[in-house]
Amino acid sequence: MEFITSLLDALTTDMVQAINSAAPTGGGRFSEPDPSHTLEERVVHWYFSQLDSNSSNDINKREMKPFKRYVKKKAKPKKCARRFTDYCDLNKDKVISLPELKGCLGVSKEGRLV
Repeated sequence: MEFITSLLDALTTDMVQAINSAAPTGGGRFSEPDPSHTLEERVVHWYFSQLDSNSSNDINKREMKPFKRYVKKKAKPKKCARRFTDYCDLNKDKVISLPELKGCLGVSKEGRLV
């Protein structure tokens, strides 16, 4: 649980910084496609869209490299980071879908940590 919490905290910080720096006045608002989304869900959706550079609705091996580096750098304990992305690919098809990413980050449909 500590691993997931530290990873979500780092992603949340990065999302807020990216949104604020993208705004012309530095105080931009986050456009929220679904008002029922929790902060955790918004973070996962945002990061997934950052990784999915070809807009294929999944993250392939090439797109996964920055995520693997990010996990190793930001999340603690380090031993959990090594195989984390393998753990995310539930159906072993070598790509990670949004539901798989949400699942491995512990964000349920309600957006709560499981």
